[in-house]
Amino acid sequence: MSGVQKTVLVTLAAVALVIGATVNKVLRPAPLDKAQLSQAGIFLFDAPRPIPEVQMISAKGENWGKADLQGQWNLLFFGYTFCPDICPTTMAELRQVSSGLPEDSRDQLQVTMVSVDPQRDTPEQMNSYLSFFNAGFTGATGQPSELAKLAQALSIAYIEPDTSQDNYLVDHSGQVVIVDPQGRYAGFIRPPLKPTELSQWLPRIMAGQ
Repeated sequence: MSGVQKTVLVTLAAVALVIGATVNKVLRPAPLDKAQLSQAGIFLFDAPRPIPEVQMISAKGENWGKADLQGQWNLLFFGYTFCPDICPTTMAELRQVSSGLPEDSRDQLQVTMVSVDPQRDTPEQMNSYLSFFNAGFTGATGQPSELAKLAQALSIAYIEPDTSQDNYLVDHSGQVVIVDPQGRYAGFIRPPLKPTELSQWLPRIMAGQ
């Protein structure tokens, strides 16, 4: 091979590398923009935060804990089944979010309602309530101490009610917690929810883009 031929091959290889890098840059999705996420009500931490182990009960009457938050993305909403307004509205919006996702993203996302009213929200009550939304949602409840441990780790505020009163209400936060597949607190979604925008952003968040 002559010197000229070698020079041509080296030049062609260099051009190919430049073209390949340019095409890859064009095709690669732009990184997530925090300002745009904020407009959609989404806030992601720079580093996910750990979640402690808890011993609770699922809406199916089975043990529920940190392991149930691993292996898929999770959206956790703290509410209760006797809630007259915020909870049914939020759960309906989460159903809208889920139904608006591409099928592969929907299969990788679990929505769980964590009850802040363990006095009335038995597994049977929660299972009946969640079945109304017909969206494959799960639920968890448990002893007040375990609930408080989980809520504190996820920056969820609620006020334990006076359960001696009939038809008591429970004051609680309305944000939705985002948990990554490693079972870590990755961020949160601020109310009011924007289902259409969330359905567009969540697949990119789940893909790490």
